Amino acid sequence: MRFPCEMALLCGLVLVAFAVCLFIRSGYGVTVISSIPLMVSYALPFLDFGTWNIVYQLILVCLCVMVTRRFGASYAFSIAVTLVFGVFLNFMKASLADLPRSTELDLAYIVVAHVLLFFGVSFFMRCYMPLLPVDLFIRDVVITFRIKYRTMKTVFDLTCIALSAAICYLALGRIVDLGIGTLVSAFITGHFVAFITTKVYDRYFEFVPLTRIAGRLLSDDAPCKARAGGSE
Repeated sequence: MRFPCEMALLCGLVLVAFAVCLFIRSGYGVTVISSIPLMVSYALPFLDFGTWNIVYQLILVCLCVMVTRRFGASYAFSIAVTLVFGVFLNFMKASLADLPRSTELDLAYIVVAHVLLFFGVSFFMRCYMPLLPVDLFIRDVVITFRIKYRTMKTVFDLTCIALSAAICYLALGRIVDLGIGTLVSAFITGHFVAFITTKVYDRYFEFVPLTRIAGRLLSDDAPCKARAGGSE
């Protein structure tokens, strides 16, 4: 079954944004990539969570440009994706603010949040288009400095968790929204994403671009790259 790359990107944005906010609502923590902007929003509340996420991702774009010494179409598109993601975060966070809380419900929330995160990130992996700056930053550092991806991802995640904890403690005098859910997601997300992409998405779907812009933005490892011209 053919699935548009553009729709895969949109599905990824919606599912990941929903998962991030459900993580927070559960009380078990937040995803690693959203931990820094969330803690900064607690320390400097004059901007909301979604806006600080945009600022954080834009800083990563600047770091990408410093590392690669270029600014291509993929970075420009990634900035646009960041703006949409920030809007989704604010909308989802407000929508989930009134969810009831209890020990059983919180546990259900964190389980559902993980499942949504796995499928959302898998959509990101199979849309074959420029993603959020955090993913581009890790990729560019790996390529530029010839570091193993697993090593760079681990260092990046641990740095985010440590910096988030420090910001939160200095601002609030205690650590909140960094819990077992944050650590669990950091360790298991990659394994489940690999399973879903290979055993579900690759088995039942063929991801192809529908528009000329998407065809030009496809990454070099996209299987549908050769057919992108046919979609124009």
